[in-house]
Amino acid sequence: LLEPAGSDPDFTRGTLEGDIAPSPITFYRLQCDSDGVVRSYIAEGEVLPVATRSFGGIGVFAINEMGRFYRHVLVQKRYPHHGAVAFDHCAKQLFEVFKFLG
Repeated sequence: LLEPAGSDPDFTRGTLEGDIAPSPITFYRLQCDSDGVVRSYIAEGEVLPVATRSFGGIGVFAINEMGRFYRHVLVQKRYPHHGAVAFDHCAKQLFEVFKFLG
């Protein structure tokens, strides 16, 4: 530990505290299914300027036609709702990278 000898440890439990700043985002997931096939989804949106009044690092994301995306991509194609976030609109670049992976 980096604390002086004899002092209590000063460490975090792995969370960042605060609202995510409003910005453009690209929400995506890359995974391998049970047959070894690489699959992905990519959607662009934004972080909304909403005070969450909650704990952890949290933000309200908006994706155009989110209901359709949720129903047709996440539910029908059996993707978990957890994904990764890039803080810019970069779907075209990610799509090109993911094509190389299969």
